[in-house]
Amino acid sequence: MGKALLFDVGDVLMKSSWDMLDAVARATGRTITGRGPFEPDGDPDWQRYLAGQLGSGDYWEAKAQGAGYAGRFDMWRDICLRLGDEQFDPRALDLVREARAAGVLVGILSNDLVAIGGREWVDTRPELNGYDAFVDATELGERKPAPRPYLAAVEQFGLDPGDVVFLDDTAVCVDGARAVGMVGVHVDPTDPTVAFEHARRLVGLRPRTPAEALVATIEAAYATRDLERVLALFHPEAVVHLNGVRVATGLAEIRRLHVEQLGFGGAGRSQYRVHKTLRAATGDTLAVEWWSSYLGPDGEMVHTRAGEFFVVRYGKLLEWHGYPHRVDA
Repeated sequence: MGKALLFDVGDVLMKSSWDMLDAVARATGRTITGRGPFEPDGDPDWQRYLAGQLGSGDYWEAKAQGAGYAGRFDMWRDICLRLGDEQFDPRALDLVREARAAGVLVGILSNDLVAIGGREWVDTRPELNGYDAFVDATELGERKPAPRPYLAAVEQFGLDPGDVVFLDDTAVCVDGARAVGMVGVHVDPTDPTVAFEHARRLVGLRPRTPAEALVATIEAAYATRDLERVLALFHPEAVVHLNGVRVATGLAEIRRLHVEQLGFGGAGRSQYRVHKTLRAATGDTLAVEWWSSYLGPDGEMVHTRAGEFFVVRYGKLLEWHGYPHRVDA
C-alpha cells in the first residue's frame, strides 16, 4: 500500500492544457486553433505529433506561436497569471484533500513550474502550497525522467521509492518514476478520473479491485521468499511459460523451477525486493509489470524487469507467462 501521492502539475493538478486554451482565448481575444486529443481531426499539428513527425515541445511551440506568443512558456505563463482558480482541476484537488485527511503524504514534482509561473506566483497559489514534498526539477538542474528529481522528492517524504505513487501525463516521466522504484500512474488528460481512482486504491482511499488484491497477494508472497506461500498461489494444473517457452507444468515442476532457477530455498537471495503493478485486467486475465533486485554472488546488485500475464481459475494462477530480462543498475 502506498504512503504518498506525488503529482505532476500540468495536465494533472491543473486542467488539461487544451481546456485552458479556451479560457485564455476568451480572456485575451487571441485565436488559438486546434484542441489536440479533444478534436484530433481539426488539429493537423496533433496528427503530426501522433505520427511521430513532431515532438511534444514542438507541438506546443507551434500552437503558441500561431496564437502570437513568443513561445510555449510565454503562453503557459499567461495562462497561469490570468486564469487563477479556473486553471486547477477540482477532481485532482479533491484527491489531494482526501489523501491529507487520511494521513497520506502528498507532494509535487514538476519540471518547469517555477520557470513558467515564477516563484512569487507559486508561493501565492494555495493549490501549490502545504505539500510534504515539493520539487521543481528546473531548480535542481536535472529534469524528469532523470532519476535525481524523483529521488529528491523521495528524500523529502522520508520514504522508500516503493511507497510513493507518482501521477504524470507524460509516458517517459511515468517510466522514469518506475525506474527508481516508484509506482507510476499515467494520467490521460481527456479523462483523468481513471488515474485518480486508481491512485486512490493504491494508497488505500478506496477498496482494491479483486485483480489489484490478487496482484498485491502475489507480490507479498514473493517478497517473503517463502516457497510454500508462493506455491499456494498456483492452481494444481498450472503451467508456466518464460519468454514464450513452457518450463513447468503442475506444482512439482513449478516447485523445482522456483528452487533451481528462481533461487528459492537454500541460502536464498539476500536484499531481495520485488514490486508488481497491475497494468490491465479483463475477464480471467491480468497483465502485470514487475521489477526485482537482489544481491548477486559477486556482491553486485542484480536488477530484473518483466511483463507477465496471468490466467486465473478459482482465484489461483492457472497460467503464468513471464518475459523477464536483466537490466543495468
